[in-house]
Amino acid sequence: MSNAAPFDEDSCPWDLTEEANLVQHVTEEAGRIALSYFVRGDIHQWDKSPDNPVSEADMAVDEFLRTTLMQNRPGYGWLSEETEDQPERLRCGRLWIVDPIDGTRDFLAGGENWGISVALVQDQKPVIAAFYAPVKNAFYFAQRGKGATLNGKPIAVSCNATLDEARMMGDPEAFKHTSPFWPVPWPEGMHTEQANSIALRICQIADGQFDCCVTLRPKNDWDVAAADLILEEAGGLLTTGDQDRLLFNRKKPLHAHIVASCPNLIPSIMDRVTPALEKWRNRNK
Repeated sequence: MSNAAPFDEDSCPWDLTEEANLVQHVTEEAGRIALSYFVRGDIHQWDKSPDNPVSEADMAVDEFLRTTLMQNRPGYGWLSEETEDQPERLRCGRLWIVDPIDGTRDFLAGGENWGISVALVQDQKPVIAAFYAPVKNAFYFAQRGKGATLNGKPIAVSCNATLDEARMMGDPEAFKHTSPFWPVPWPEGMHTEQANSIALRICQIADGQFDCCVTLRPKNDWDVAAADLILEEAGGLLTTGDQDRLLFNRKKPLHAHIVASCPNLIPSIMDRVTPALEKWRNRNK
């Protein structure tokens, strides 16, 4: 849990409308910076850890976002994939959570499935969120209680209630009907498709392009904070595999697994996720 005192909105000089304007402006500008590197090519890159690439573009976008947001909102906390974590953030009622380029691998390969993720978290829950995929010309935005939009137009999750006809955003190999990992198999007719950016996968559920996303690999706050609010405001739900809602700005900003879906499919999805987690936990006892 966070050590932060509840955020006092009455004493804050910035209301959420002002926060929304700031987030939209800086996320759009961050997208332009990322694109300037993307079209140039020949980007300097290195591995932070095995099979975990980062580039000069990630660092440039991170620097812009951190400088701009923190100068405009002194006293707020900061958490980013490309900035060393500071424990001071735990005492902040409001916190910026940023992934300067979510989907770096796709970015470096010249693909379109990457974007900039910016969330403002208040009392451990996102209240403003933006995800901008510049190559796809897709700007997702949400403010708590005011719905979600794509390029300024309202979006909503699908009404699909049949897993056999579902569009799963995930690795096709992981959801094969014959996979031994799943005690209850996924339907053979379920369509699966992959994207490097987890935030983009979730946003594409929010706008109805896909119906669900399941990953049992851990995800960090910066991977999902913005997408969490965008999906919720579009009528969907993001939880752990144990169906717990996500809380942000904890000491360890990590979530064990992610299930994102339109509401109608959640029972069918959990019929498969729950026994898979039980099998995995029993094996590792």
